[in-house]
Amino acid sequence: MIKIRIGMSDTKIGANVILVKDGKILLLLRAGGWKTGRWGPPGGGADPGETPERAAVRETYEESGLRVKPEDLKLLIQRTKHDYGMIYFYITDKFSDRGVALSHEHSGFSWADMKRIDELDTTFQPDELAIIKKAVLSY
Repeated sequence: MIKIRIGMSDTKIGANVILVKDGKILLLLRAGGWKTGRWGPPGGGADPGETPERAAVRETYEESGLRVKPEDLKLLIQRTKHDYGMIYFYITDKFSDRGVALSHEHSGFSWADMKRIDELDTTFQPDELAIIKKAVLSY
């Protein structure tokens, strides 16, 4: 796990899940609101009193229809962002795969290999993407 610290505020918690399947990761196309038109993993903010792991499980299901278990999540990146709070990125290749069912927050999805990711306008910071790419190679 790599920790990246930017800024000082820890007021909010966000959790994202990198779902790995056959060397590809699931990316969702934002339909409105935050970063419209950009690709990113399932994830979002934690509810009050919710752990990052539980938020990751809930957000993954709400946004993609895919179920993950907290015990199958491996913490990949933990970073503090001055304009938000603490952001967690988890990775797993264990999830229910009955097909992606998008929420109203997204208008499309792609199982993207590492070359395709470079061609997309994603929500990832360059350092996050480098860590994600390296981790996917071990799955």
